[in-house]
Parts: sequence; C-alpha cells; structure tokens
Amino acid sequence: MEAQLAVFLGFVAVALIINTAIIFLLYKAFANLSTKVTESVHEFQSNPATREWLTTMQSTTAEAAKMTTVVRDEIVGLEAALARMQTSYTASLARADARFSLIWRAIHFAADTTERLVTWPIRTIHTAVVGFQGIIDFIRGAQSSADARSRRNR
Repeated sequence: MEAQLAVFLGFVAVALIINTAIIFLLYKAFANLSTKVTESVHEFQSNPATREWLTTMQSTTAEAAKMTTVVRDEIVGLEAALARMQTSYTASLARADARFSLIWRAIHFAADTTERLVTWPIRTIHTAVVGFQGIIDFIRGAQSSADARSRRNR
C-alpha cells in the first residue's frame, strides 16, 4: 500500500510541476504581448502621421454616414415612384387588353361575315345540285351494283 501511495504522490508531483510550467509560460507570453501592445499604442499616439490618418478616417466615416442617410432617403422616395409607376403600368395594361379584345372581336366578326358571304352561294348551289341529282336518280330509277352490267342487254 505504501508503494501505491508513493506512485500516486509521484504522479501528483509531476502534474503539479507541469501545471506550474504551463502557467509560467502563459504568464511570460501574456507579459510580452502586453508589452508589445503598450509600445504599439504609445507609438500610435505619438506619431503625427497616424493622428492625421485617424482624422482622415473619422471624416471619411462621417461622410459615409451622410451618404448612407441620403441614399436611404432616395430609396424611400424611389419606392413611392415605383408604386406610382406600377399603378400606371397596370392601368395601361388593362386599357391595352380591352382594346385588343375589341380588335379581336372585330376581326373575328369580319372573318365570320366574309366566310358566310363567300360560302353562302356555294352552299346554296351545292344544295340545289344535290336536290337536282336526287330528282334525276329518281326519274332514272336507282340501280344497285347487282343490276349493273358491263354488256348491253339484247
């Protein structure tokens, strides 16, 4: 049992040493990082070119904000104009549809009338010819195909 306790204490000691080393290395890394950030900020504050750049960026940002406001206002105005255009376009399409419907009816009526005027005499003549042919067939007497001969009767 003493051996197990010694092994356990050995593992605990190794884990403690590793954790201490990790914490120390993290401390050094963050200390170096903090020093570099502090130096960069100090250099940033003391450099006149950087200050000029910051002033330029601030004015550019203000101009961008103004432009965004102007564009937003223009878009709001454009939405109203688009709604008016859509209403006008819808009304124009309805008028055009009504006109095309009237034109279509007129063309259809004219074509129907022309067709009746052209075909009426033909139908009348055809009816008369069929009736006349029926009368002739009645007078002659109808022959069936069984009565038909290729030679003359004597």
